Amino acid sequence: MAGAALGLSGPSVLRSAEHRCLRVPRRAVHLASRLPLGLGRWIGGGCDLFHRTHPGWPPASTRLQSLAVAEFPVAGSLEAERLAAATEGADGLLVFSADAARRLQRDYGAPAHRIHQVPVGTDHWDRDLTDAPEPRPTRDVLVLGAIRRSRRPLAALRAFEALRARGSRSRLLLVGRPGDAALELREALRASPAANHVRWIEGPEEGRMPRCVAGAAVLLHLTDGEATPVTPLEAARHGLGVVASAVPAFEEALGAAARFVDADDPSAVGAALEEVLQQTEDPDIREGWIRIASPYTWRASAGAHLSAWETILQGH
Repeated sequence: MAGAALGLSGPSVLRSAEHRCLRVPRRAVHLASRLPLGLGRWIGGGCDLFHRTHPGWPPASTRLQSLAVAEFPVAGSLEAERLAAATEGADGLLVFSADAARRLQRDYGAPAHRIHQVPVGTDHWDRDLTDAPEPRPTRDVLVLGAIRRSRRPLAALRAFEALRARGSRSRLLLVGRPGDAALELREALRASPAANHVRWIEGPEEGRMPRCVAGAAVLLHLTDGEATPVTPLEAARHGLGVVASAVPAFEEALGAAARFVDADDPSAVGAALEEVLQQTEDPDIREGWIRIASPYTWRASAGAHLSAWETILQGH
């Protein structure tokens, strides 16, 4: 995403950075990584440090490398093996929660001095909502993210059904591309008593996301392995209530500003949704949620990233 889209246009902490965007086939990237300068041929004669957001991709043969770790795959899976290999080969590991730092040390043997905790940014939609009209009152429940099993979309649907069974007139909005749970969700929706009150946007557009978020009342975020609080904080920043799985990264960042639930208990999640929906009617409570998320800006995130990269470079 370009700098301006992150609110970093004009003077910023990224004085020494240069933004370049390249569109090349995956095969070409693999071939380039085998050349003496690797991907450096495409980014101006090489770079001092290569940063990844996905384990092992894209391939690069630079002297120093760093990796952002935003989630932990299931133990024993191919994805876990890839993360282990990438962790071992990284000169620096950037995480978004203290729990992620502990897990990298405990489960992957990463030394503490190679781990750098940085904050997430959540203000990327603020510009798009500056001149927008005040959102109409709503009781919509929002679910964000790809429809993957790890995101528990079926549990979210069951919880919404439990909420409707309690007499709520809320609607459910799912915003996420089809993933490995898409077929299961389609089948569950066909049989759901709440199907007429569910909308699934399968091809979300970035330009529509601010209105999707600001137009809802509560974010329902059930998950298994996330190590970053970015999605719940994005919602809280716009005054949404948050009902989420009891993930350490979420608990660290949101504390009492969210209701933490067991995704396997739809009745309890439905009750939590009902309670938080009632809280959204109190402007003081909503303002408190916004205050919790307000320090998490992209400027703060960029500054922390730059500081971490400088530390990695100075250590070698």
